[in-house]
Amino acid sequence: MTGLRTTVNGLSVEIGNVDATTSLLDLLRETLNLKGTKQGCGSGDCGACTVMIAAADGQAEFRTVNACITPAGAVRDKHVVTVEGVADGDDLHPVQQALIDQHASQCGFCTPGFVMSLVAHSLRTDAPKRGAREKLVTAISGNLCRCTGYGPIIAAGLASCDAAGQLDHLTYAAQQPTSTETPSQQADIGYRIARSEAELGQWLQQDSAAGIIPSQSEPRTAAKLIAGATDAWVAVNQEAQEHANIIDISRIESLRVISQEQQMLNIGACVSHEALLEFFTTPPNRSAAVEELLRRFGSPQIRHAGTIGGNLCGGSPIADWSPLLLALDAWVTLKSATAARTLPLSEFFLGYRQTSLAGDEYLASVQLDIPSSWSNLSFEKISKRYEDDISSVCAAIFLDLAERTVRQARIAFGGVAATPVRVRKVEDMLLGKSLTDVDDGLLTNSLASVITPISDVRASADYRMQMAKTLLLQRVQGARKAD
Repeated sequence: MTGLRTTVNGLSVEIGNVDATTSLLDLLRETLNLKGTKQGCGSGDCGACTVMIAAADGQAEFRTVNACITPAGAVRDKHVVTVEGVADGDDLHPVQQALIDQHASQCGFCTPGFVMSLVAHSLRTDAPKRGAREKLVTAISGNLCRCTGYGPIIAAGLASCDAAGQLDHLTYAAQQPTSTETPSQQADIGYRIARSEAELGQWLQQDSAAGIIPSQSEPRTAAKLIAGATDAWVAVNQEAQEHANIIDISRIESLRVISQEQQMLNIGACVSHEALLEFFTTPPNRSAAVEELLRRFGSPQIRHAGTIGGNLCGGSPIADWSPLLLALDAWVTLKSATAARTLPLSEFFLGYRQTSLAGDEYLASVQLDIPSSWSNLSFEKISKRYEDDISSVCAAIFLDLAERTVRQARIAFGGVAATPVRVRKVEDMLLGKSLTDVDDGLLTNSLASVITPISDVRASADYRMQMAKTLLLQRVQGARKAD
């Protein structure tokens, strides 16, 4: 990739010859010699590499992200702030000073990440924004202290966040998008940023027809579409995956919109998990089930970057959104340069990490009918850690009862087969019946006949089977008591 221009700590930076798979962390540490941002897990779990990013237009707040799983190309024409940039000369930021005063650093490796998360929290403009301990703890939930020093860290946050002001000492150069090349010019730089669906469709059409040949010794390769890259860059870091042809779709405005028309909800593929959390915790769209999913889904750093489309298109059988959307009977719209098609989400997954997307198509949006009551939907997740972890098993169950009779039943699981699955055989056992007439043993036996969990490092097949049965019975018995 050539011509990367950005702003780092208030200074305009232009760098040439940046490889397309270079992470923001490596760019900061190795190219710009900003060593304060630390290399930890390489998977977005520990938060040692936390930095803040804002759009160049100055309209958006600074958001924390994990630099280790953020592509360097993703910060083109944006503003980046690292731990080196929060102090004003010799005057420490109030967060930094409070961490010193509260003796909130032990080994110190994690401290830069905590500083950045607390500074970002102090800059929030929503109210009440900082004073509540619960909100502060949420702000640092993506940062791990290996020395168990959370007491002093929280005290430092409470002491400093209300005193912290804007980063007025950082002056940002006005920047215009540099992505003005034609598709043919951008085809050679490895990391393209699409600005519209028309542009994206054109690139995919060209790439699908001709392929991209970075060199004569390398094979043709299809474009790798990314938005937040929170999944894709873990594979880059930990599996040494290389992508010679990357298209970043995160800046296509039409894919970042949540819209509602009567009782149908349309969610753009590039809507972030954080935006969805805000939407589904605000009346009249408040949903306890969706909130449960998103608060446990990942840290603020992950939610700021990750998108609903990325979670689906990875095709993972343990992706959290898939079962919940299956339980809502959602459908997806796939587009190319010349056509668009809609299909039920249940038909989108073809096999392990395989989807229905053709080479020249992209996922544009997810649609669902808004239920008459969000309380009919439940989501439960079994994972080794309560927060910020991949599920071993998750269950999303929609039960709509009328006069004690099951009017609608949609039951979906993740982590029990090669794809996320709806268990229609079990649904059929509930439809039209009173829950008091349902035999729990027959229900769990039916479930066992249609799911095929496997053993891996997260859980054994037997454990997954038992948890799936437990989650199903827990929901049915709870609805039975409530009725």
